Amino acid sequence: MSDKSYQSVQNRLIETARLILITIAWLTALFTVMFGSAVRSLTDVGVYCFMLFAICTLPRLRSDSLIILAVLVVLTFMLLPIKPGFETLFGAVEHVLIFAALLPTMALVKATAMTMPSVQKSQANLGALPLEASASGFQVTGHFFGGIINTGTFAILSAVLPPKSPEQSRRAAAEAAIRGMVTSAAWSPFFVGFAVGQSFVDPHYAWMAIGFGVITATLFSAISLPAINRNFSLKQLRLGLLCLQPVAPQLAFVFICVIGVSLLFKLTALAAVVSAMPWLVGLHILRNREKARRILSQTRTALHTIADDVIIISAAMMVAFLVNSHNNINEIMQAVYPEILPGWIALILTPLLVTLASIVGVHPVITSTALLTIFSGGGADVHPALLVQAHLIGWGTGTMSSVASLSVISCAGLYNVPTRKLVFGQNLVIAFMYAVGGGLFLSFLNLLIW
Repeated sequence: MSDKSYQSVQNRLIETARLILITIAWLTALFTVMFGSAVRSLTDVGVYCFMLFAICTLPRLRSDSLIILAVLVVLTFMLLPIKPGFETLFGAVEHVLIFAALLPTMALVKATAMTMPSVQKSQANLGALPLEASASGFQVTGHFFGGIINTGTFAILSAVLPPKSPEQSRRAAAEAAIRGMVTSAAWSPFFVGFAVGQSFVDPHYAWMAIGFGVITATLFSAISLPAINRNFSLKQLRLGLLCLQPVAPQLAFVFICVIGVSLLFKLTALAAVVSAMPWLVGLHILRNREKARRILSQTRTALHTIADDVIIISAAMMVAFLVNSHNNINEIMQAVYPEILPGWIALILTPLLVTLASIVGVHPVITSTALLTIFSGGGADVHPALLVQAHLIGWGTGTMSSVASLSVISCAGLYNVPTRKLVFGQNLVIAFMYAVGGGLFLSFLNLLIW
């Protein structure tokens, strides 16, 4: 066997091992969420499999992912007073094991949605919109689809455009799709950003943050749609909403199920998503057995492509867990500013700094985790739900116009638009306006309720 053939076989074996390891970690995380300490030994198996998955994945990470990890490692050494031992690291991995379930679950949901006739019908309705209503339709449809399938929205919407559309039309459609999708992070529990934010507050505050997110997202849409589209009218908005009519019952059913599971079993939003969605997908597959192979195949492919995201998010949350367990951030902040920070500072700085950092390529998970660690737990005079909402606004604005944004990179390829034109286009100005305006609005609410 030649060296090239040997290396090819070795790569296939490693890829297969990674797939098996992440699948086991996914399933054990699911059972841990559902049964807790009753499956302690199974949880330990999941932790070890996740560690092995990380070890196998590290040599295959993209360069930008390696840079993010390097920053996280530096932050860890800067903020921790002592080097963590194996037991401490094991506890941190166990704490973030649920992220090994969240991202694969969302990949499964995305693959399932792409096979649903109602989604395809909404896609066809969007393609039939008149030209003057298409930008508004892309933003509105992208917003609601994005609340469930995140970046999977872009593939659905991009298929609507004729292949030989002018670049100006493709760019406007891409920018509208990005605005719609990323701003749904303000209210959707199906975003990793929400999972990060809710880990810093009590569960009921996380649900309150979703309520505030509905308000901020509605205000953003009400202001941005007529401001960006000169020919905007209520008729255009109605046409855009009609595109969602075929899929609206399914979207509502999913949210009712997630909220119901959370209330019934007293789970966090993250745990409710992880617990409920695989069963809903399983029910869909049982009713549509002919689509099972396609769904599972696309999910398997996605498990390979999301490896970087799984590692980055998990590493960031491990850093937050370790730092919080030593209470170092609070000690550092007390030395710099001995008094509690005013709430308006936290609520304005959080989305603004996340946006600024993202533009130069710093992933929101780094900035948000650091800011949430500083401002939560009494670090600022701020309502916890509003702080989470400020973080979610920053998560959206930080991915709206960034060289490192998966949303921007995906749309650049799908819509055949240069990345630089999406990064330095009108969404850049809109992102800053949304960050500052959202922070000011939340500061006003903080004065009223806190």
